[in-house]
Amino acid sequence: MTSTAEFCGIDPEQMGQLATSLRGAADRLTAFSREFEGKLRQNGVETPALREITDIADWGGRQVSMLHGRIDLIKALGDGAPELGGAGGTASMAAGGQGLIRLPDELKDYDLAQGLARMYGEDILVNFSGESQAKLIHEHIDDVAKLADNPQAAAAFFALLSPKVRDALPSIIAVTGGKTAKQDLAAFSKALGAALNAPTLVPAFAKVRNDLVKPVDGKIVAWNRLALLKGANAPSSIRSAAARALVLDEFAKRPAQEWRAGSLGGNKYDLPEDLVAMGLEVLDGDGVAVRDAFARMGGADVKLSQVDKMKLFLDYAKGMSTGDEVADAFGRAMEAGTEAKTEKAGQHSPEAATFALDLIKAAGSFGADLPSPAKDSMGVVANSYVHELVSGGRFDRAADRSSGMQIPEHWEAFPGVTPAFYLSPGDTYQFMKTFVGEDKVADAFDSTVAKFRHDALLGAARMDAQGNTDYFRDISLMFGDFGSVAFKAAKDVLGEEDAIADTTRDITKNTVGLMLGGVSFVKPVAEVGWEFAQAYIFSGLSDKWADSFETQVQAATETRANLARRVKYEMAYLLHSGGYPASDPPAELLNTTTGTLKTYDELAAEAKHEATGGKKWEQLFQEKLDAYDSWMDDNANLDKKVEHSSRFQTSDLAENLLKPSS
Repeated sequence: MTSTAEFCGIDPEQMGQLATSLRGAADRLTAFSREFEGKLRQNGVETPALREITDIADWGGRQVSMLHGRIDLIKALGDGAPELGGAGGTASMAAGGQGLIRLPDELKDYDLAQGLARMYGEDILVNFSGESQAKLIHEHIDDVAKLADNPQAAAAFFALLSPKVRDALPSIIAVTGGKTAKQDLAAFSKALGAALNAPTLVPAFAKVRNDLVKPVDGKIVAWNRLALLKGANAPSSIRSAAARALVLDEFAKRPAQEWRAGSLGGNKYDLPEDLVAMGLEVLDGDGVAVRDAFARMGGADVKLSQVDKMKLFLDYAKGMSTGDEVADAFGRAMEAGTEAKTEKAGQHSPEAATFALDLIKAAGSFGADLPSPAKDSMGVVANSYVHELVSGGRFDRAADRSSGMQIPEHWEAFPGVTPAFYLSPGDTYQFMKTFVGEDKVADAFDSTVAKFRHDALLGAARMDAQGNTDYFRDISLMFGDFGSVAFKAAKDVLGEEDAIADTTRDITKNTVGLMLGGVSFVKPVAEVGWEFAQAYIFSGLSDKWADSFETQVQAATETRANLARRVKYEMAYLLHSGGYPASDPPAELLNTTTGTLKTYDELAAEAKHEATGGKKWEQLFQEKLDAYDSWMDDNANLDKKVEHSSRFQTSDLAENLLKPSS
């Protein structure tokens, strides 16, 4: 079924007159043929020509039946066309009694759609039940699926399908017990989506579309409509309007009520029973729909801010037995609304960023008490808004700022750091608490911060190499401040010992394992650098750090001084990679492939490899580090920048300035 863009205008009255004329002509031909056939036979004359005339008359009679059927179909599909009185559907003929119904040129496909609508709506979904119904539904599901290839035929199918059957479709399919229920509903949803996205409308489908975005009496019909729309990939305006009309507007006005729609086959489709969750499910994946729904939710009667609307869902999720369904759907809707998966970090659109700022405030107000199923989504948002969160930890400028879209007074921008909004340290800390206790989520965010830190410092090194700037130091300070905020969040959520254990875990496994003679699982330079920077930051903030850390990594980094030294080597590596002016390092310190300084881990691995004939690798390693230190001492400007930047990696301002957790 291939769609065309050709115009197809049909006047049912004129077509009816054609059918009447054809009927009369066929009758006259039949009468003529019979009259003359009899006379000719009486005289022994053969009548093959008359038999051909009879065949023509019979063909005309069949065409009359086809035309009347076509007229009925056209009138049904044209119901509501502007040419016939607009949405009311009352005929308003032009002068002379003629009225033209404009339809996309799909008449053959409309016949097929009509056949499917009658078969499902008047037979399979009405006259059968149980296994036999499930078998029949699935037996013809490929034909339904093909409707998605022709939006006009799909629109005709739903326009001709009984509204009562359409509003019960998901439940009917589910209660049959068929194993293919999920696949079958998906086919109907996909066809509906094609119809809703059609570039031109079959007029009668306008009523179906309008019905889908109107409030209904009863949660069951609302659930069924949302279930049908869930997999439809409907236009953003339809998703938003339907979700609001069927549940979210009323939820915003009166959230404290039972929103469970009952067991309608949700398990068959992996869909929630909770109607609020279903409304969010329909919005999932469509940022425009999410933002529109939250902006308009409740209409003029609801005076809540967007932040307060978001809190409604989280409060509801914490207090209801179906709360996990709501929290999970809410989280995914927030991912879409913030464009966390579709826009690049540091390059967010104003619409998505404004929504994300409200989410960070709303979710942050719950902190660690955020419903668990939403926590992973907060991590996704954090990864996408890493520029905003890291710069939100800054204490060097406008430390008493409020979170907002406008640049704070006295704020200094850094190259490579492009937040779309500006968080206060307090809001940064509160939002970090929403996911810091989730290992996989927190690890993913740490990897994102590590790459951001590496790229930002490398860019700053290049800028400083070109002029009289000190961005390298400033950005080091920014990450030091953020690290202190992150540690406070982790400590307040996990407890101090667990927060330390989480930090040392990866260092012990990946980098220090090499130092202890174990197997090395060295990570990319960026991640290793951030892990040790965190360790250095945290070591200056915790009284329990020394015992915990030194017990785990033993002599490899037995003092905080060794951690500081480790961070200094990374600072030197980044500055040299960025082209900061310095003398040529000794050849033994350069990687022959990249031309950059060897990393701390490369030097350690090299020392272990060279330790033969009774030589201790630790002594060889120290000799290499001594050469590294000598080269830095010979370059005063670089050494000074390394020293300052390393010291700025740690800050206790978060602990001193942020209010204690509630």
